[in-house]
Amino acid sequence: MLRRVNPIMLLSLISVLVLSIGILAGAQPGGGSASDALAAATGQVGMPYAWGTDGPGTFSCVGLVRHALRSAGVDANAPWDHMAYLSVYPTVSSPQPGDVVVYPDGAAMYVGDGTIVMANEWDQVVGYYPMDLVGTPVGFARPYGGPIDPAATGPADPVEVEPAMIDPTAVDPMIPADQTVVDPLAVEQPLAPEPFVAELPVAIEQPVIEQVPATEPVLTELPA
Repeated sequence: MLRRVNPIMLLSLISVLVLSIGILAGAQPGGGSASDALAAATGQVGMPYAWGTDGPGTFSCVGLVRHALRSAGVDANAPWDHMAYLSVYPTVSSPQPGDVVVYPDGAAMYVGDGTIVMANEWDQVVGYYPMDLVGTPVGFARPYGGPIDPAATGPADPVEVEPAMIDPTAVDPMIPADQTVVDPLAVEQPLAPEPFVAELPVAIEQPVIEQVPATEPVLTELPA
């Protein structure tokens, strides 16, 4: 005889199942794998090239990479800028199949054994090419661990140091450690000589000479 299931218990079981599925889905950041993305890219070999397109009928070099990552469920919004792959995703020193190969003027996907799959502008078709024959790669991106946080990899803010806190002997080893700092205000300065003042000559008072009034001459009678 079947027993009646408690609705509350059934709801709890459904909630646990949904939560478990969410945890399992979150355990693989980015969703798809490198082999899935590579299969999506190689499946377009022979398709025509067209600038600025990412499928389904035509592809540019970056558009083919975007199509592969989107089709594999790795990243639905992979960058259009080929150089951005080196900052959005983790980079590696040597590529593995499925890694993104970034060139100065484009991007491709690494197949293995030094070969890439690429939508080639010169040939106007998606095909296989030797990696080094296309050009010198500037880096390799591995987007299968999920996008990285740009804020976590950005340069640290510069720390300002107050000049008063810097030890001069630690900055310039040519400065002796026992150098004494002399306060210029504490050094006794020589007194400036007083300006020479020339004494002016003193005026000498001249004696006042009283003039005697002239007397009339006495006339003397001469003898006749």
